[in-house]
Order: sequence, then structure tokens, then C-alpha cells
Amino acid sequence: MTKLTERSNSSNNSIKNNSSTSLDKLEVTSDLFLSKSHESQYHAAIHKGSSLQTLNSLHRVADVKQRKQYRKTWYCNSVLLQNQTILQGSLCRKRWCQHCNRIKTAELIKGYHEPLSDMQKDDSLYFVTLTAPTVSGRKLRSEIRKRYKAFSRIKDNLRKNYAINLNGIRKLEITYTLDAKFHPHFHLIIQGKSSAITLQRLWLDQFPSADLKGQDIRLIDSSEPRNLLEVFKYSVKPEVKDATHAKAYNHIYKCLEGVRTIQTFGTIRKVKEPKEAKTERLSCDWIEPRFEIWSYNEHTSDYTNAYNETLIGTQDINKRLSERINS
Repeated sequence: MTKLTERSNSSNNSIKNNSSTSLDKLEVTSDLFLSKSHESQYHAAIHKGSSLQTLNSLHRVADVKQRKQYRKTWYCNSVLLQNQTILQGSLCRKRWCQHCNRIKTAELIKGYHEPLSDMQKDDSLYFVTLTAPTVSGRKLRSEIRKRYKAFSRIKDNLRKNYAINLNGIRKLEITYTLDAKFHPHFHLIIQGKSSAITLQRLWLDQFPSADLKGQDIRLIDSSEPRNLLEVFKYSVKPEVKDATHAKAYNHIYKCLEGVRTIQTFGTIRKVKEPKEAKTERLSCDWIEPRFEIWSYNEHTSDYTNAYNETLIGTQDINKRLSERINS
């Protein structure tokens, strides 16, 4: 190993994986990392560990069919092949994989940034949230279909009776509530204030028991990519705290089988989504150029080789982050 690689691996026995997720949310300074690619790989390793923790819980409560799908995420980036300074790993592209969801989000933001900016030249864009009362797990699948059909009726109503051709993007998101109910709702980007307001009013006509406070309309600027994050991010963000939560999120994933959660409508220029890559190649400038095989270690949230050398130095980084929190 070169001195550079040794420096990233100098101390790797400090903090457990269960605190890594919270540390990942901190704003950290660049002196913790050797380069931007080193920082990126650190976050990918943290998300890999978090996905595996969730997967352990989901796998225990799933049926045989669903377990086969969950197992595919075990192998997502579990082994990285190093060719000089290029790392290559496989991807599962599943909804419950945090790493693959981040990749999908980045792909969608990149693809739709220009079409949405073109729409914004003609009229302002609004971020719209449409909600309705929560439902029991038994009703979740039928409720998803009900809300999709309601949205289609509203679009037809707008066109026929209001001379409004609705333009934008819609995303379905489902959360699990503290009272053990399920909350399917829509996030949208809509062109035009009048369209957004009328859409909200007609939605409340479809769901008269919906709380007005649960609806939202706000002006956004599509030239800033982070404003698009809420629409293109994950449709489900599981927080599996116990067996009850695991069963709930396993049920959500079963109900989402075959459901297209993101859809465009109107005149927005549709982007041909690229074929989902099954592998990921990363240029890593902090590692010594060579050929190597790195395997993910769930206990350390790092990759190790046959000589027990670490790739990222995750635990050393976590230790220094923890010291800063406590200082």
C-alpha cells in the first residue's frame, strides 16, 4: 500500500455501524476525506450498511417470493473490483436499496432538469402536495388505484370544463404513520398557478374528508436541481424500528409491485429513461493503482481485501466525526 492508502486506513476500530447513519447527516469538512471521490464512496458505504440493516428486518417477515427479491440487494455493491483506480460493482436497482435509489434520483433530476426549465420559460412552476386520509394495510392496494383514478378524472375535468391542459410530473409516495396507518400521497410539479390551485380544489372535491392543511402549493425554481429532489427521490423511505414496522414496509413494497410511481403528463418533453445500469464504475483518485477485490463488511461499513486492508477507512472517519460532536 502507498502512504496515501495507509493514511486512509490508519485507524478502523472505533465506532459501531448503528451510529453511522446519523453521522452521515452531518455537514462535514473536507479535511476528513482525501478527495471528493473518497467522500462519495464513504457515503455509499454508509448507505449500503443502512440498507442491509433494513433488509435484515424485511427478510424476516417476507414470504418466499419477496425474500428472493430482497436477496438481490444483498449482492448490490457487496464486492468491488478494482482495476487501477476504477472501482466496479453490481447494482440491484430495487426500491428498498438506498444506494440504487440515490442513483435513480440523480438520473431523473439530470434527465428532467432541462425539460422543466423549458416549461418554466412559458409559466411558473409549482410544487404541489395532494393528500387524503390514511388507510389500513388491508385497503392500501385498492386505495392506490383509487387515487390514480381520481387524478385521471381530475385531468379530464380540467381539460373539458376548465380549458386547462395539465402539464407536469407526478410522484406517488407512501409513508407509514405512528397510528399504524398507511399514507399514500402525491407530490407534483405543475406548470401555472391557476392550474395548481384548480387541481387542489378538484382533488378536495374527490376527497372531501381530506384535511386542507395536508395540501400544499409552493412556487419553485427548476433551475436549482435540489428543488426537484422531492419529486424524484424514493417513493418509500422505510424506518424499520421493529417487527411491526418491517411488516408494514414489506406490505408497502408488495402493494407497489408493477406500479409506476413517477409519471409525466401534458406537454412536458418526455425524457427517454436510460436502461437501468446493472453495474457502477467509479473513478477513485485516492487509492493506489492496482488490481484488487474488495468485499463489504457490514460490521465496519467498509470494504476489505484478502489482507484485511480497508478501502475507505470508515471507522476512522466515524471516530473523528464522533469526537467533533462530543467536543
